[in-house]
Amino acid sequence: MRRPVLVSSLLAGSLAACGYFLLAAAAGAQVSGTIKPAGREPTLTIGGLLQVQADFGDRGDPRFANDRFYLRRARLNATGKFLEELDFRLEMDLTGNLGNATGLRAQLTDGFINWNRYREANVRVGQFKTGFGFEQLYPDPRLLTIERTLVNDRLTLSRQIGVQVGGELLDQRVTYAVGAFNGNGVNNSANDDNRFLQVGRLTALPWRGSMFGGPATWSVGVDGYSSHDANIAPGTEFGFDSTPATADRDNIFAGQRDGVGVDTQFVSGRFELWVEGLKTTWKPTSLKPRSKVESEGWYVQAGAFVIPQRFQVVLKSESFDPRKDAALDRLSTETLGLNWYLKGHDLKLMADYLRVHSGREPKEQDKLLARLQVIF
Repeated sequence: MRRPVLVSSLLAGSLAACGYFLLAAAAGAQVSGTIKPAGREPTLTIGGLLQVQADFGDRGDPRFANDRFYLRRARLNATGKFLEELDFRLEMDLTGNLGNATGLRAQLTDGFINWNRYREANVRVGQFKTGFGFEQLYPDPRLLTIERTLVNDRLTLSRQIGVQVGGELLDQRVTYAVGAFNGNGVNNSANDDNRFLQVGRLTALPWRGSMFGGPATWSVGVDGYSSHDANIAPGTEFGFDSTPATADRDNIFAGQRDGVGVDTQFVSGRFELWVEGLKTTWKPTSLKPRSKVESEGWYVQAGAFVIPQRFQVVLKSESFDPRKDAALDRLSTETLGLNWYLKGHDLKLMADYLRVHSGREPKEQDKLLARLQVIF
């Protein structure tokens, strides 16, 4: 475990790195031009996202590694609408992911068409985020912390290829989404068996009013999914082995998995509070590491603007247990986040300090993350 003196030096180094990022962005040239749509859509918008990031300190949770500078996201997107009550989105990411990556290459993130004639029943086809996990569904550039919680990274379904029906009911106080997907993950057009991943989410707005001199809302959500899989790789921490007859563990899951989640959010003026819990039950056909594995986790997050629309402080506590029968693998993390909004979410600086607790050695680790974000 590194001492508070080291944490202070890491914080100073992170802020210096953020300063360098900001100077580089300010020195960049701005280029403008005219884009003429090739099709007949009445509206077409071209945009993008750039997140330059740095990690310092101990490893932290399994997603991180050595001290480094890297591009977390470098995305280009196009959205448009047709008169025939259709809209679409196409987005690609030109970087890798949170893990170490070499030979960066462009990959599709979103690619879908949406029929929007009825607000109560939009039909979406293509690749997009599935309706499981509030934090997973929340837009990447608007998150209060630099990274999502580990439980959301490990237990949610990310983007999938499939079809979904969703909409708004009761004066937009209730929203829903139900869909069927291949279930093999992002950028994978195959289906490992003849069955589909089934996902559903329902959210409600029980109360909307005013508090502390401003508008306030309280929302709740529940979601779940069910899938039978033949070949997916959820991560090494679960201990799966689809070929127990061989000496090496392949970390492949085949069998039945079911997930449930519940979440709530309260927003009032400068303050917002998020709470979410997720659970997945795995039943591997190989019976390895056992006939049933239960994984679960939760987080509580509070954010408040100290300077309205400019400077925000975030506190988060989270826990992730990949196997309830193996207590040593449980990880818990406390996060202190500082966000400086130079021009809203379009230009902002973020710094997060993470204290990670583990049942294994080292039992406590300190991690510092820094990010400069530009939306264009």
